Amino acid sequence: MKIAIISDVHANLAALKALPRDYDRLWCVGDLVDYGPRPLEVIREIRKEADVSVSGNHDYAVGNDADPQCSAPFRRLAAETLRYTRRLCSEEELAFLRSLPRHHEVTVGSTRFYLVHATPTDPLFAYCPSDSDRWSREVGAIRADVLIVGHTHTPFWQTVGSTTIINPGSLGQPKTGCPLACYAVWEDGKISLREYEYPLEETIRDIRAMPLSPQDQDALICVLRTGALPDIHVATDPGAKGNQK
Repeated sequence: MKIAIISDVHANLAALKALPRDYDRLWCVGDLVDYGPRPLEVIREIRKEADVSVSGNHDYAVGNDADPQCSAPFRRLAAETLRYTRRLCSEEELAFLRSLPRHHEVTVGSTRFYLVHATPTDPLFAYCPSDSDRWSREVGAIRADVLIVGHTHTPFWQTVGSTTIINPGSLGQPKTGCPLACYAVWEDGKISLREYEYPLEETIRDIRAMPLSPQDQDALICVLRTGALPDIHVATDPGAKGNQK
């Protein structure tokens, strides 16, 4: 059994379409929308292709017209793209985003999986990087052999106690320092973190067509290319800190 695991697509249809289709199942741990230019098509693709999908903070926010609770540097971009996304989506797409579960548990063979966007105790919003002391408490809150998370846009896998934690990184807005789409594969008990090129210029062209200010377009493109906001964008918000999204 080969399972492709993706997260944080963020309306980047070109990255999603370029995902290698050599898997038996596709699991998505949230954030289909916001920041990117093609939310409607991404929602439709995930509905068609994914065997499992859970809600991310941006899915929740778009579906419910709510605050995704991003850190200061990303608040403006999140608010602007949320409005754009909600204008494009019909009630059917919004209802689908609202219907996504906060977590999902599934057993494959003898392996128990727990899928959630952020953490088991705070499914939508907790920002928990790989080196956080919080993971021991999080795995203690569930009964699973493998915990799959997203949200940080940076890939890792590690074992805490008897639980393996997998973060596939971001498919559509990676924060690894290079513009390669990230995902993970679980195949018969073996884990691999993978990345691949996709037609980045196609996504950039679509961002330029979004009804956003040139400064916000530049910021989104900079994140795609480098994994970080431009200094001038961060400097406009004196409360900016960290690299959460």
